[in-house]
Amino acid sequence: MGFLLTFLAVYGLANLYIGTRFFYWLRTVVYIPPIWYWVIFILVAIAPIFARILARAGIAKTENLFIIGDWWLAITYLSVLLWIMVDITKGADKRLNFLPAIAKDMTNQGYLVLFILLGMLAYGAWNALNPVITRYELSINKKAEGIEHLKVVLVSDIHMGRVVGSDRVERLAKSLRELKPDIILYAGDQIDDDAAYVANNKIAEPLQAVKVRFGSYAVLGNHEYISGQPALAVSLLENNGITVLQDQWAMIGDAIYIVGRDDLAASRYAGRGTGTLANIMKDIDKKKTIIVIDHQPSRINEAVQQGVDLQVSGHTHKGQFFPNNLITQRIYEQDWGYLKKEAYQLIVSCGYGTWGPPIRIGNQPEIVEINIKFE
Repeated sequence: MGFLLTFLAVYGLANLYIGTRFFYWLRTVVYIPPIWYWVIFILVAIAPIFARILARAGIAKTENLFIIGDWWLAITYLSVLLWIMVDITKGADKRLNFLPAIAKDMTNQGYLVLFILLGMLAYGAWNALNPVITRYELSINKKAEGIEHLKVVLVSDIHMGRVVGSDRVERLAKSLRELKPDIILYAGDQIDDDAAYVANNKIAEPLQAVKVRFGSYAVLGNHEYISGQPALAVSLLENNGITVLQDQWAMIGDAIYIVGRDDLAASRYAGRGTGTLANIMKDIDKKKTIIVIDHQPSRINEAVQQGVDLQVSGHTHKGQFFPNNLITQRIYEQDWGYLKKEAYQLIVSCGYGTWGPPIRIGNQPEIVEINIKFE
């Protein structure tokens, strides 16, 4: 409840700020009755909240409202940044008087904000739809009997739902087939906020056709728990050929352990804690290779202590929007990419899909290919 109230307060103040800035700019361009401006503005601003309330209430046909609302989240965020930059520049100009006359004009300032905003939205939307393949070459100082080389494909944060629909998942499945991995690891947040919607619309079904040598394994992320439907999320994934590990492990090729950690969100949204890695791994032969899937890259030291060889994670999106990456860099020891500590290696993906606004700025969506040699 505290988080929700904080979000609503920040979101409300952000919209009041940009609403006022855009209103005063528009007055210099065209006359709009204030009452009509603010009615329209408020209706659009509450769309992301209203869409989720209707969806939770089971009211159908909220897709368009979700789209409007999620785009508005991006508009709000980017507009706040742009108008703050304008206000800071204007404040500095009052002291130093360095701006040319054309830049002091509020009409021109508004057009500049609008032009940059539209450019960022267009680029961010295109970028979000064009994932890249990020490749890593690793060696693990253990033998894996019968396996000299393992091609792992890591996919995190698909966020299947109203924004990332079946067409995007079909593209993902096509890419996975083309990569021809030995094993696929899904590092959480496969589903956005409504597992029932994903199940009813068969959005995950294309993944069922992806067949690999050692199978596909997944853990749940915070969004599967936030939805309040973790059990449905598990059955949905398993019905589409993906084994879900919740503080459990599996062995592939009698040589490699795949350990799946339940997400930290389970304690907050499901009323139960997660197991310690030591307890989960108590029956594991640590002379063999151990690969851990953990949605959030938060429990690194625990994995190092337990002799994990490779951990794969997601969750961070690398901020999704610049400059949010500056925040994720402060929160996590490794918010994206590769980290090595002694024999322990970590790879964090910035994810395939998006949460909320269907745009990415400052990073590219990715599928991660990890080629492992056992030496």
